[in-house]
Amino acid sequence: MDRLVRAALDTEVSRRELLAMLGVVPFVIFATEPSSHPATHRSTIATSPAPSTTSTSPAAAARVLPTTAGPTAGGAMQVVAHQDDDLLFQSPDLLHDVAAGRPVRTVFVTAGDAARDRAYWTGRERGSMAAYARMAGVADSWTTSDAGVPGTPIRMQTLVGAPHVSLVFMRLPDGNRSGTGMMVHHHESLMRLWRGDILTIHAVDGTASYSAASLRHTLTTLMSDFQPTTIRTQDWTIAFGTGDNADHTATALFVQQAHRDYDAAHTVIAYEGYPVWTRPPDVDGADLTGKSRAFRAYAVDDAIMCLKPWCAGGLVSSLRLARQYVTASESVGNVARDAGVRVTASSQTPLTGQTAARAIEGFAHDGARVFEQAWATDGGRAGSWIQLDFPAPTTINGVVLYGRPNPDDQITAATLLFSDGTTVPTGALAANGSATTLRFPARVTTSLRLTVTAVSPSTQNVGLAQLEAYGNMPQAAPGR
Repeated sequence: MDRLVRAALDTEVSRRELLAMLGVVPFVIFATEPSSHPATHRSTIATSPAPSTTSTSPAAAARVLPTTAGPTAGGAMQVVAHQDDDLLFQSPDLLHDVAAGRPVRTVFVTAGDAARDRAYWTGRERGSMAAYARMAGVADSWTTSDAGVPGTPIRMQTLVGAPHVSLVFMRLPDGNRSGTGMMVHHHESLMRLWRGDILTIHAVDGTASYSAASLRHTLTTLMSDFQPTTIRTQDWTIAFGTGDNADHTATALFVQQAHRDYDAAHTVIAYEGYPVWTRPPDVDGADLTGKSRAFRAYAVDDAIMCLKPWCAGGLVSSLRLARQYVTASESVGNVARDAGVRVTASSQTPLTGQTAARAIEGFAHDGARVFEQAWATDGGRAGSWIQLDFPAPTTINGVVLYGRPNPDDQITAATLLFSDGTTVPTGALAANGSATTLRFPARVTTSLRLTVTAVSPSTQNVGLAQLEAYGNMPQAAPGR
């Protein structure tokens, strides 16, 4: 027992989490599985990452308008404090996007150094790379480049076998759980920078320094360059010192400010951190298996991580891996959520709360996923539809569609219809709920209808998790 308590203290386990380990609440234990990723990473210097490819469905009728897409625009950007926060708290959403081939870029704001030496925090970076290679199902081989923020060197790694995946390491000092900072870094921390207790914070490798304003500007620049339509960060709804790591909270607050200066179409989503263990488990099956495998790949290179059944850190990680909860979301330019928008559908399932309105209400998971928080038809397949009617003529140049996150009910083809009679084909939506981003020439419309034209053979109740419509969707830059 004493050894368990000491281990808990060493891994920042709270008293309540320790009680959970001792049997107060159930938890999930990792399936034992040997690591298969190489001990070393074959990184090479590259002048620019290899581009990913995109494809669109050809026009099928005279009034169909083509979609356009750049190599990264429309992807998902994660901005987190530490090298395991994305794997623990933002997956399986992250896992789904990587598997679906969506452009994914994760920004790690701190080095996660825990006041340890370079060997430790570079090991954590290698672990993150191994985890993403595992999620993508390719060799753990990366190219190195600069993230492209003028005047600020920031290391970026791009996965060779899946170039839609990239990681950015800002390497700011770990502020410790309370946010007071470490002596080795002169007590610099993100929380103290946010509060104004310090004027600057310095990267642990000496490459850059930031004021609060320049850090926000750097994050906005990273967003504007990658052009994501989804941004994931940590929980900005929780106060410092009330259960989460201060680095998590401060990162989320900086992101919440930074995204408001990124004026292209996007939704930013806040994910719960340490307190998530108090929620009912809501990740299981293939999602839990994939999430656990990615985390195990990371843990091999984290020198103080122990995943043996008798290790406190392993037990706490198990609690967190079985959960993913969203606490808040904000959209920029999503006209589907404007006041006065009316939503109708061919059918819905009100007994389970899966009404048409769910498709535009944003991400707000609260409680175990007994039923998906999405629109689901009542026995609808091909021919089903959902429609937005706007209170005034509205400009739209892009749509983001999230299918229902289950493999049995999948839209394999659909058409967007506007009030002027023009249409845009969607192609197949990802069966795992990952987003599909569509771009097209802007038009002014009073309605938007999605009509399902084909579904998978197993589909019983077609539907959508989210429908986002934008008038400020980033378009492909010339030559990209």
